[in-house]
Amino acid sequence: MNNIYLKKLPQYGFATTQSSLQQFVQKVYQMQHTSIFYCTAGEALFTIDGNKFRFTRGQIIICPMGSNILLLDITSDFSARLLGLSKHIWLAARSSMSPETMQTIERNTHQGCNNDTETEFVNNIFRQIDIIDTDATGNPEQMEYCRQCIVLCVNTLLLYIQRISKKSIAHFQKETTLANSNDKLFYKFRELLESKFRDNRSVQFYADILKVSTRHLNSICQRASGQNAKEIIDHHTIIELQVALMYSHKTFQELVNDFNFPDQSYLNRYFKRHTGYSLSEFRAHGVMVD
Repeated sequence: MNNIYLKKLPQYGFATTQSSLQQFVQKVYQMQHTSIFYCTAGEALFTIDGNKFRFTRGQIIICPMGSNILLLDITSDFSARLLGLSKHIWLAARSSMSPETMQTIERNTHQGCNNDTETEFVNNIFRQIDIIDTDATGNPEQMEYCRQCIVLCVNTLLLYIQRISKKSIAHFQKETTLANSNDKLFYKFRELLESKFRDNRSVQFYADILKVSTRHLNSICQRASGQNAKEIIDHHTIIELQVALMYSHKTFQELVNDFNFPDQSYLNRYFKRHTGYSLSEFRAHGVMVD
């Protein structure tokens, strides 16, 4: 990791470099941005938030912002591609992924590049990222375009990781969703929300489909996520609205239509209540709000 990389991250919202990661050896480092590591040579033994992994050529790992990484040992030929992402670019790239999928994808090694085709596929993604990085450096007026391209590249990489991790994700979902009926109901609610949140944001609507009371739905949501059903619905809606405001040129009226709000005034009040920004203020600031 070099000074240019560290300087670009807050300025561009993304940065990429090739590194031996020597600075992490026997030192705990807290990730300030979500980082994607792709091992291109050698081998490393490391921990992420206390969990030990062996990282070998062709493997990919995602370290979320705030996670603690420690390299215990690396081979002399170890090298990795590193892609750092700001919070809003990461949220935009992963917006199509369910929380359950991301829970499986993050903080785990994924053995990609099992054949020449897969290796070329992943390498091409990073070549595109290099091109975008160069374009951003030489054309600062094209920065927003470059950020949108990075979002697409990262989303493609996530889809690839999801595919190669299909068996482990299926196993994870089976173990968690079938642990008991309440867990199964919670994941059914999340699946419904992914497809129906634009049409209906009423807790009663989802409770009726799931054939439970709103009280029971709120109870299982609170136990599974720390949020009640309405908080989960609103949080999901706000994230999608923020992504639409930042990465599309849709008018506010088009967003009203897309998200089925009564009118612009209602949408603006809803958005400001949850983010502290009006629609126009948020689009001007361009800052994701968790």
